Amino acid sequence: MTDRQPQTIEFPCFAIPAEPARARLLGLYPQRQEKRWMQRVKVPGGALTGDQWRGLAEIVRRFTPDTPLHLTTRQDLEIHDLSDVQVPAVQHRLATLGLTSVGACGDTLRNLTVCPCSGVRAGCPDLLPLAQQIRRELEAYRGIFSLPRKFKISLSACREGCAKPWINDLAFVAQRRGGAWGFRAIVAGSLGARPATGVELTDFLEACDAAPLALAAVRLFEAHGDRSNRAKARLRHVRERLGDEAFLAMLRDELAKVKSERNWPVALLREPAEPFEAHASLGLPNGDLLPDAADELGALADDPRLRIRVGLDHRVAVFARDERTLREAIARPALALPAEQRAVILACPGTRWCSRALVETNALAERIRRELGSRLPAGAMVCVSGCPNGCAHTAVADFGLSGVATTRDGQRIEAFNLLTGGGRGRTAALAQPAESKLTGDEVLRAIAARL
Repeated sequence: MTDRQPQTIEFPCFAIPAEPARARLLGLYPQRQEKRWMQRVKVPGGALTGDQWRGLAEIVRRFTPDTPLHLTTRQDLEIHDLSDVQVPAVQHRLATLGLTSVGACGDTLRNLTVCPCSGVRAGCPDLLPLAQQIRRELEAYRGIFSLPRKFKISLSACREGCAKPWINDLAFVAQRRGGAWGFRAIVAGSLGARPATGVELTDFLEACDAAPLALAAVRLFEAHGDRSNRAKARLRHVRERLGDEAFLAMLRDELAKVKSERNWPVALLREPAEPFEAHASLGLPNGDLLPDAADELGALADDPRLRIRVGLDHRVAVFARDERTLREAIARPALALPAEQRAVILACPGTRWCSRALVETNALAERIRRELGSRLPAGAMVCVSGCPNGCAHTAVADFGLSGVATTRDGQRIEAFNLLTGGGRGRTAALAQPAESKLTGDEVLRAIAARL
């Protein structure tokens, strides 16, 4: 079998797979509530059509009317509280909308994230075609659905790196050299309970080498990833085991092999001819999106004067060519709650849904939003995670909170460890421990004292 041999992965369409690994490949995770499922949906590059927004709203109204859509930190959407019987029907409806959940979870290539400003703002080349090329190449690879662990790729269209390159297995940050677009390539970063940011492979990679590098990284990962210990099974653990210098040399050698095996298509990065410079960021508290708001976003997506992108931080970006058009667009009743906020305040679902969570997260996030939101610096990131895995990107936040179960005065309480000073995934900086085992009230005081 060659690396590019087409493959068919057979999944039951009439029932949830009994094997947890196969269920995850369908984007399914069991919730902490018995016989309830979370269905994750990939949104490549954060771009949805108007019909897709409305179709998602319809799914929620029909199947989970008491539970909103949920945005993730990787431009995915999640549908929660589904029963065993509802899951196949929802997957069928997603397919009719041109959406897929295959690879949204599991030990495979996850959703490729792309800067919301890609192909929209001046100086930000359109990276969606390249992301689609990379996805096609990797999904044709023979081992893509049985990697040692998940594999995450991000593409940033701006030097600021708003697709969080330093916390991905592979990341591309667009930049010019000699009039041509290429990439700064960063590899082997990941979060989790023991996070580590990536390392730079090269400060300039030609655009035509991006897809070959992605395949080379996956091939190296498949060959050298640890399949016996999931806690040390990411690409960055290969790097740590080999050492940075040996790892990077091995990856460069693999890239040379991949490039020599066949001719690769030319990748052209184009800037928008008519940029959309007016911009609003609609913050969705705790990532929740009601179906009426999804309908309104669908209407905005239909408007040729606008561009709508799902972000990576519980936000939806709305772009227009001028401020008047932008303000008229977002002045809709269902979009009144997702208002612009000074700071980014993220919370994972916590014990609301997640079986691994130790604490409830959303109430604390609401308190921070309400009591400290006006005092937090513009653009600051506060991330609240329900366990040490830090799914809300706690480890790279300005203020990161990691849930822990502890006791005080003989009573079990929910508490948080506080970390500060992270680079938001846009730099290599990890947040550092500041205080431990804080109650909600103590968290508010500790953050306020640092403002």
